[in-house]
Amino acid sequence: MLAMLLLLLPTVVSAHIVNEQNLYDDLQYSKATPQIVQLSGLGVIAYDHGSTLFSPQEKLTREELAHWAGAFWKLKESGAAREQVTAAALEKGLVPSLDGNATYADVNQAYFAGKLAVPEQDAARELTKEEFAVFVFEHRNDAVEGKSLYDRGGFVAGPTGKVEKVAVREEKDAAGKTSKVYSLTISGTVHDLSAHPRVLQAAVDPAQWEGKTVEEAWLMNVAGKPQLQLILFAKSADASGQSARPEKAPTADHAHAGHADHAAAASGDETGASMVPLVVAVVLLALVGGWLFARRRK
Repeated sequence: MLAMLLLLLPTVVSAHIVNEQNLYDDLQYSKATPQIVQLSGLGVIAYDHGSTLFSPQEKLTREELAHWAGAFWKLKESGAAREQVTAAALEKGLVPSLDGNATYADVNQAYFAGKLAVPEQDAARELTKEEFAVFVFEHRNDAVEGKSLYDRGGFVAGPTGKVEKVAVREEKDAAGKTSKVYSLTISGTVHDLSAHPRVLQAAVDPAQWEGKTVEEAWLMNVAGKPQLQLILFAKSADASGQSARPEKAPTADHAHAGHADHAAAASGDETGASMVPLVVAVVLLALVGGWLFARRRK
């Protein structure tokens, strides 16, 4: 009976919202934090779920560039192994090889089909991940065959203005899985959040967004419906309350622990929702145990 009841309990999944505080543990040490967050939201920088560090000052390798560019151009299905994506990028000619560090010319080829006018003295120069983010972000609006990076990534400009209302509802997919869907009313229009949106200068809890001003937003098409994937909020007066930039970067072990804390904060709704079945299960177990004990005494 208990097993049957547990099977009937709903599992509610909420949006995993990411900002500059929890995307990576070491972004606070980079001057290109806003660019990195935005490029992550656009899919230009593929998110590696097994990594807690971005390592902005380290050189970008050609293997990493192949992985990022291959994912951006969707050369393989979502969830494909990293090796498959990099191999596809190499075959497509996005990178000259998977060996060594990437150059400005390599990045130009991978994302802009080599059409950017990169100075000759810079073309062969290797670049760090931070420099990559600055370079690509600077050229995001440059037209390549008539399309910007946003266009080629499948994004359209979203609403701007004041967030008048934040609402949440539950929806079930074809498999019966329940998920929470947040929607924002911005300047009179209602838009749903995607499952993994990126936000800047705002908390990861959408309930705190009411009254804030959206300076820029980008929508992505999900199952034929546009959803908010990237939101840039206006800097609030109390935004300076964020922790100051530390003098030393964290060690890998420290960063891993910090990442767990940030991830927990980012998915607070997911954790709270997932605790509901556990609490109900404990209560049911106690009731069944008490009933069996009473029956045995009789």
